[in-house]
Amino acid sequence: MKKQLKKVFSVMALCVAMMISVTACGKSEPTEKAEVTITFMNGDAALGSVTAVAGEVLTGYERYESQEGFEFLGWFETPTFLETSKVDLATVTYEEDKTLYGSFKNTQVAEDTRPWSIVGTGKGEALALSNWNNACEDDLVTFKLTGNATNEFAITVDLFAGDQFQVIHDHDWNDQRGYGWFTEIDATQFENGGGLGGSDKTSNVNVIMDGNYTITLTTDPENSLQDTMVIVRNGDPVAEPISAEEAEEEPYIVSDKTQIVVKGSWVSDWSENKELTRADGTNLYSITMDLEAGTELYFMVWDDGTDTGLGLKYENVTEASKAVLAEAYNVQVKDAGSYTFTVDADAMTIDVTK
Repeated sequence: MKKQLKKVFSVMALCVAMMISVTACGKSEPTEKAEVTITFMNGDAALGSVTAVAGEVLTGYERYESQEGFEFLGWFETPTFLETSKVDLATVTYEEDKTLYGSFKNTQVAEDTRPWSIVGTGKGEALALSNWNNACEDDLVTFKLTGNATNEFAITVDLFAGDQFQVIHDHDWNDQRGYGWFTEIDATQFENGGGLGGSDKTSNVNVIMDGNYTITLTTDPENSLQDTMVIVRNGDPVAEPISAEEAEEEPYIVSDKTQIVVKGSWVSDWSENKELTRADGTNLYSITMDLEAGTELYFMVWDDGTDTGLGLKYENVTEASKAVLAEAYNVQVKDAGSYTFTVDADAMTIDVTK
């Protein structure tokens, strides 16, 4: 009997010890919540940062919203101030470090006298006329001042699925405006077409829904960070798409002044042109280049130093060449290596060997 009681007391003692242990664990200090750092930017310049507890509303950021001579328009999670990325810091919280971009509008905006135009290729009258020819000055491709606001320009055009375009000023490819420049764009109507590898801002805009569209551009010539560009579908196209027969012009006739020039993503902004060498007595032009994997190229036909608007891309390569290329809009090499490109100016074809 004594042995049984001793055994019972031992079990009870063990239970009490376990309860004390559990109680002690329950009284341990809670783990501190993680901190996050939110950095505030004005363009490429850092304004400062604030530290907050993860999941809690920020404080102390208001001091970064005042810039002399500028009106504060809000904080954005994208440097292009995409409207869908605008945040309300009075309510939003973050669980990890974040960078926010402030939109500051100059209260004294200079007049923008630069000519703006749409360039690209497509089945609508404007893009068929443009055909990527940045020298085109026709009214169909030219933005007009709206008169609604300072430096507000607009253009209305028919666009069709498969069309591609960008927006430029001064008929120059420097500072071009591609997909990444749009602060408002409907992903069911347009997509990022790539084509200028370094940045979304210089990427082609691919049209995926037919329509009549108005592009509205507001500019600050002294601070392009404040430029906004939106595109709105007004309805179905006003005119029928131009057929292949209608679009076909007199074929380009190769002369002794014909040049073939290539540009590509070996330079991030595609600003470098390389001229191909013409074989004596032929209309064959070639160039050999050492390229990194994924490099894109676009070939242009020039006449006596002037861009004709004719371009050659992936659709112009020979079947035999496709084995060393990626399927893309432009000519894009699969792997790093030395490539030779030969353009037949009569047939408007590109042969590629590695």
